[in-house]
Amino acid sequence: MTVEPVEDKTIPLSGPITLYEVAAVRELLAAALEEGRPFQLDLRDSGPWDVAGLQLLISFIKTGRSRSQAVHLVEPPRACAELAERSGLGEWLQSAVG
Repeated sequence: MTVEPVEDKTIPLSGPITLYEVAAVRELLAAALEEGRPFQLDLRDSGPWDVAGLQLLISFIKTGRSRSQAVHLVEPPRACAELAERSGLGEWLQSAVG
């Protein structure tokens, strides 16, 4: 029997991740979690960010990890990193980058 390695799925997020977009982004991320595969969220083209967007990231990563799914962030933009720092979550954000 041969076991194929499971590749991380990359989900690119672009544009604003604010209160106005989180419902649509939440649906996208929930569908991705249902696949049960490891994920990377590519954030390089995302922004602006607000606290609702940051909360969504935290929830997504926490849910993935509770299901033993590897979930990592790729290239969080400066706006996201600054928001995390101001919110006392700078270290958490760095720990989620993979």
